[in-house]
Amino acid sequence: MGNGIWEQQFGEARLRLLESNDVRALRSGGHDLIDGVILTSVSNLPFEVSLRCAHCGVVFWFRNAEWSRGGISKWRITSAAASKANLVCRAAPAVDHNHGVERRLKFHS
Repeated sequence: MGNGIWEQQFGEARLRLLESNDVRALRSGGHDLIDGVILTSVSNLPFEVSLRCAHCGVVFWFRNAEWSRGGISKWRITSAAASKANLVCRAAPAVDHNHGVERRLKFHS
């Protein structure tokens, strides 16, 4: 597979990841996500990708739920990363100061 094809496939996969509900949930919690590591296998399709919060430094890993079928459109946060998602981010505290309640992020499994 040529580099151009892989770059195109990765670009599509990255776009799908950034549009996923789990990434939206992290961003709504105040995390400013930037690119991280891409893991691929013999298929050259990304099966895991990490994004790091620019503010708190926490790394969040996402799995391609369709990797084994050759797809790129269903990305899910890993359970280990989801457990870190509610840690206080320097950019946005986990407490809603208007209502005095802790915000919990909800992820799709």
